[in-house]
Amino acid sequence: MKHSYCRICDGLCGVQIDDSGALTGDPDNPKSLGHICELPFTEVPDRITTPLRREGDTHVPCTWDEALDGIAKELTRLRAGNPRSMALYAGGGLARDHRGALRTAAFALGTGTPNLFSPLCLHGAPKLRAAELVMGAPMPLQADVGRSHYTILLGANQANEQWGPLQSGTVHRQAMDYFRNRRKGTRLVTVSPHRTELSDAADQHVSIRAGTEIFYLLGLCHATLSNRWVDEQFLRDNVTGLDELATWLEPWTPARCADLCGIDVGELAGVGLRYGRSAMSTVALSRAALATRHGTLTAWAWLVLHALTANLLRPGGVYETGGLVDLHALMGAFPSDQAPKAGGHHHLLLQAPATAMAAELEGDAKALICIDGCPVSELPERERVIAALQKAELVVAIDHRHSDTTRMADWVLPNPHFWERGDLTLLDTALLPSRTMQATDAVMDAPSEARPTEDILRELFKRAGAPLRGAWGPHLRLMGRWLAGADMDGVVARVLDLAGAPDEATLRKHPHGLDDGETNRAQWRVVHEDNKLHLAPPAVAPLLASLEDNLPTETWPLLLDTATAAEGGLGWRARTPDAAEPGITAHPDCGLDDGALVRLETRWGSVEGRLTLSDRMHATTVWLPWGWAIPAGEVTGGPVDPESGSAQLVGEGCRLTAL
Repeated sequence: MKHSYCRICDGLCGVQIDDSGALTGDPDNPKSLGHICELPFTEVPDRITTPLRREGDTHVPCTWDEALDGIAKELTRLRAGNPRSMALYAGGGLARDHRGALRTAAFALGTGTPNLFSPLCLHGAPKLRAAELVMGAPMPLQADVGRSHYTILLGANQANEQWGPLQSGTVHRQAMDYFRNRRKGTRLVTVSPHRTELSDAADQHVSIRAGTEIFYLLGLCHATLSNRWVDEQFLRDNVTGLDELATWLEPWTPARCADLCGIDVGELAGVGLRYGRSAMSTVALSRAALATRHGTLTAWAWLVLHALTANLLRPGGVYETGGLVDLHALMGAFPSDQAPKAGGHHHLLLQAPATAMAAELEGDAKALICIDGCPVSELPERERVIAALQKAELVVAIDHRHSDTTRMADWVLPNPHFWERGDLTLLDTALLPSRTMQATDAVMDAPSEARPTEDILRELFKRAGAPLRGAWGPHLRLMGRWLAGADMDGVVARVLDLAGAPDEATLRKHPHGLDDGETNRAQWRVVHEDNKLHLAPPAVAPLLASLEDNLPTETWPLLLDTATAAEGGLGWRARTPDAAEPGITAHPDCGLDDGALVRLETRWGSVEGRLTLSDRMHATTVWLPWGWAIPAGEVTGGPVDPESGSAQLVGEGCRLTAL
């Protein structure tokens, strides 16, 4: 029996693999306790097994030397005199490949390009940016649903999204259920356009319009502050900007916000009263709650609500997550406002929002290296992204399986699937309350021609060389050049040593993962010089001023949700082999027939598909899960959040017509 952990999502659930290759959950893993969803499987479809180069409209096999020399020659030519002429797309797979992620960041720094794009903007970037504004550093924060006396789950079906904290069987979910069953008065409220199994088990479900989470939070903040359901001592000692905050919140009354959410005011004010009066209260945000052009503003209101009630940076509220490797100091060392811009946006933790990538490729950038991701399938404005890649003079894809992006690439380089590489995730437990870490060997053999991402980029950097100037400061460029060519095992060993964590050899003696106890939920590590929470940061004022309502109109009578996951998978890259195409789902009140062929239109485009009717959604919601056969990127676009780059994936006005 082999032991490892899954890297499909941030849950990082422990698995065990028997001699036949069958995967089951590892009951001795301290994070997942035997839970595993149906997604992990060992067969990789559309496998890339050898380097490929474009020849006309097709790809033909080539040698590694031919590919690396050809790519390096083109990179050297295209970036001559302009480091911005090269861009990288760091796909979601890199988030759970720490060696590949370190090398990718080093490659960008060492070559001087500011164009390191990632889909972080479509996931956790709004929370990180809001934390930076309020606390001074983009620290990862998590709702303590296990200890809270009053928990609000805001967003979509968090249990089905496989995002870690509320997966059935994981530590967070088990702790939440434990305390709900044993603490008289513990309450759970779900607020979402979707009614789920979790909603059915909750004490209350509030059905809001898609994309109106920001208004629900603003209404809660207004009710909490105006009714003084606050912790006066905490506010006196630990916050600044309270008077300005009160002025900002004045227009966002519970009655107005409830109307925008499509609910009765009592469903907002009543929740606010019970939230404010509970000893420990928290709001857990799903990805869908932040998937709008107001993502940072939503995350800011989330932090304000917790601060007003003294539930920020404390047990039972919202706490700073860490893990065995504490990166707090590193996260505060790269302030977004002092970073260079890419596509008009500042970097967050050295990453530019992928929603700005097409704009950069339409301008100075001539070459794109895509790593463990598919921007064509993963980003909004699909047609614009395709046109940008077609315009580029060089597109390189590093991946283990074919995608819409590899089919457009000039060169395709195979890397291993995560089952085929040894690993150690330095950011482990970023979404969980326990300080655990697990090292794993490869549990499957990789194709003979596949090479690890860190080795591919190291060799490319060596052959292409580094320019004399770049967008980053000299100290970062020098550090990048060293990391781009360094032995990554030695780098990881140094990081573990500096963090006071066990070395990799020791970790491998714990096949189920090393458990170092629970995270300290009471850490107060505010970075601002006054050591206080800034509830009214200047960057928020223009965000509030530009906040638009989300009401359906005669032209667009429905609201689109593309960010909520569907049963059977997370999209094109992670789905069960027999998962059914979810198609388009709407409420029976839409006036169309179940099974009808329909056209879904927004101001940005249209798609066609089969309609499924469901009364478990808000009457105005249309649901098109991202990344399946019907491309949701065709109907999304427009302005993005200026602070984080988050796009309007939920709440876009739309309409349905029968074909």
